[in-house]
Amino acid sequence: MSYIYGLLKAVISALLNTMHHLTGNFGVAIILATIVIKIVLLPLTLKQDKSMKSMKKLQPELDKIKKQYKDDPQTMNQKTMELYKEHKVNPAGGCLPLLIQLPILWALFGVLRDPNTVPPASTFLWMKLVNPDPYYILPVLNGVVSFLQQKLMGSSNNPQMKNMMYIFPVMMIFISYKMPAGLQIYWLASSVASVVQQYLIMKKGD
Repeated sequence: MSYIYGLLKAVISALLNTMHHLTGNFGVAIILATIVIKIVLLPLTLKQDKSMKSMKKLQPELDKIKKQYKDDPQTMNQKTMELYKEHKVNPAGGCLPLLIQLPILWALFGVLRDPNTVPPASTFLWMKLVNPDPYYILPVLNGVVSFLQQKLMGSSNNPQMKNMMYIFPVMMIFISYKMPAGLQIYWLASSVASVVQQYLIMKKGD
């Protein structure tokens, strides 16, 4: 695991240095590096979208199975897995891009703490990249973009999912407000790119 982390950190460090040579600013370099990462992960994003659409189509059948076998959890799980297998749907497929984003965040955090890659005095707009945003503007923007992203993906009839549409952005603000500004810039740029990707995917359709 440490080898993968080290490799990922080295790749991100090289990417940031390349973008910094082109732009002369590490903040802009982080944004450009984010766009490159999103392009590389695009096939997984398309796979996630396909998985989510497939799960949505299967939802009525899943509800029937839950209702029919509500007193027999073992049979219910068996029938559910048979339905997934029949339609070639992986219920975990929608989580894959998110799971990949987490190691990238950890590696980028490590890169930002490395003075040999990003000097501690590096700035972007009003912020030092290695310190949290002093005015909490980036965390709030992250929360707003997170809300727009969930809104764009469509509302659900499930009350719990509707509640999460409002709870998750607040959690994003709480989680990110102490993060280094460079990490927040990556998160915000990634979220904005995801919104644009989702809009284009929805516009293009299948």
